[in-house]
Amino acid sequence: MEVSECLTQLKGTQMAKPSVKLVQEWEVAYESGLVKVSYGTAVFEQDYWKVENRIINKVQYFYGESAWSDARRRASDIDFGAWSF
Repeated sequence: MEVSECLTQLKGTQMAKPSVKLVQEWEVAYESGLVKVSYGTAVFEQDYWKVENRIINKVQYFYGESAWSDARRRASDIDFGAWSF
């Protein structure tokens, strides 16, 4: 197979996002009465971040390069003190 054929086949493909179920252990980065922020490893170190909104009992997961900043932003919307982690 020629290089151009390989590139054509690879074009538009992305690495599959690993399941959050692969995270074995969650480390707490920030915790208050309003919110709890944790991170875990599925494939790459700290590739998943979890924000637990304790007011409405909702959990949100963030994955990838921007997961940390996305989780921090979401948590600080609930509790401004979370901006410090």
